[in-house]
Amino acid sequence: MTKTFVGPAILITLGIVFLLNNFEILPWDIWLSLWKFWPVVLILVGVEILLGKNASIKTFVILGGLIFLVPIFLSYNPFTNNPLNTDKIRVEESLGTSTKAKINFDFPTSNLKISALDADSAFLAEGDITYSEAAKEPEVEKLDESGQTIINLSQAFEGKLPFISNLKTVLDIFLSQKIPLEIFIKTGASSINVDLSSLRIEYLEINSGASNIGIKLTEDFGQKIFIKTGASTISIEIPENLAAKIIVDSQVKSVNAADRFKKVGNSYQTENYDKSVNKADIEIKAVAGSVEIK
Repeated sequence: MTKTFVGPAILITLGIVFLLNNFEILPWDIWLSLWKFWPVVLILVGVEILLGKNASIKTFVILGGLIFLVPIFLSYNPFTNNPLNTDKIRVEESLGTSTKAKINFDFPTSNLKISALDADSAFLAEGDITYSEAAKEPEVEKLDESGQTIINLSQAFEGKLPFISNLKTVLDIFLSQKIPLEIFIKTGASSINVDLSSLRIEYLEINSGASNIGIKLTEDFGQKIFIKTGASTISIEIPENLAAKIIVDSQVKSVNAADRFKKVGNSYQTENYDKSVNKADIEIKAVAGSVEIK
């Protein structure tokens, strides 16, 4: 029996594309463009015939199904909405009489950006959440407990198809400058950008999977930050006038700290740390990854 190489070659190629999708190296919408390359199959079959081999009918059926039906399935399947289409919800939570607040983010995967509202804004939290139609609609909940306002922004995991968890939800959230805040972020593989430079943040906690994390601190208030993550790239920008101490877990692959941070054991700190009132205490635990302190 003559062996064919067209089928295995295409299957391996498509398998690699799926793998790169899962690791978020390639976007899922690449499947909507992949079908344009179907003439490559004819070229490979022609080469096979030229070499004296046979391409079976079964091979054509399998390849045709993969190349033409996969993008159609992703766009118009009976199990879920189109994963490549997005919807948006608006977040508008008033400040009211709040004197302090806790903001909780809980998302399977996300592109999350947090920054400050205008100084005269009447909102505690404002922004947009954009999500795939194939995923669960995010939920926004506001509570008041013992004089503290709590805002929960969350999204349940949608497990209809294995790749749904890789469809990132995009959050662009602005928070009030007027009151002390605590922020808790729980997410899977994500991109997280937190600009605290104009916020009164007392505590920030990030629990994430493999992520790119960028944090910019304020020099006006003391801050405590805890980061627990997988293989990630972490960048922390600390103002020149802010005393700081950063404890880095020994499993972190590499740490690049500016000259003003002196290494003491597994920590990096400024010379004025012990004498300062306003200072940043940061702890980083990561399975692997790199940390830049600037």
